[in-house]
Amino acid sequence: MRARAIGVGLMLLGGCLGSSPPSRFYTLTTLPAAASAAAAPTRTIRVAPVTLPESLDRPQLVRRTGATTVSVDEFDRWVQPLDTLLRNSLALDLGALLPDAQVLGDAAPGLAVDQSVVVAVERLDVAQDVNLDAVWFVLAAGEDQPKATRRARIVEPAGAGQSSDVAAALSRAVERLSQDIAAELKATPIQARAKDNPR
Repeated sequence: MRARAIGVGLMLLGGCLGSSPPSRFYTLTTLPAAASAAAAPTRTIRVAPVTLPESLDRPQLVRRTGATTVSVDEFDRWVQPLDTLLRNSLALDLGALLPDAQVLGDAAPGLAVDQSVVVAVERLDVAQDVNLDAVWFVLAAGEDQPKATRRARIVEPAGAGQSSDVAAALSRAVERLSQDIAAELKATPIQARAKDNPR
C-alpha cells in the first residue's frame, strides 16, 4: 500500500513538473523585396554585427516594468539571438529600399564591399511603447573612420503590449532606422565614394 501511495505521489509530482507552458518564439517582419532589382548591383553593402546592451543579450523578451525594474518573459523568446535578428532584418529592409545594391548580413569570402553599415543599440525599452535608441554610421571602403555618426531615437506604440505587439512594434522601429540609413547611402553615390577613396 505504501509503495502504491509513493508511486501515485511521484506521478502527481511528475504531472506538476511537466505542466510548464510551452515557449513561444517571435521574429521580426521586414519590408517586401523590391519588385525589380538591378540586373547587376551597382554596389555591395555589408551590415556589420549589431551591438546590444548586455542586459538584452538573452533569448527572452525583456520588458521595463518601472524606473529601475525589468521583467524577463521566460516563455516568450526571440527565434534567433536578438543581435542576429536585428542585423538580418536591417539587411533585408535595406535590400528592399536599395534595389540597386547587394546588401549582405555577413561578409562573403572574396567579395569586395563598397560600404559597411555599423549600428550600436544603446537602449531598447519595451513597455507600452518600444523605445529604440541607436548610434549608427556608414563606413566607405578604405576608410577606418566614418565621415559622420548619426543617432536615432525611435518610439513605436506596442498596442496591447502582448509579445506579438512588441515584435510588430520593433519591426516598425527597425524599418524606420533602415529608412534613415538608406537615405544616407543614397545621398552619396558609390561612384563619388570610390573617387574619394581610390582602391
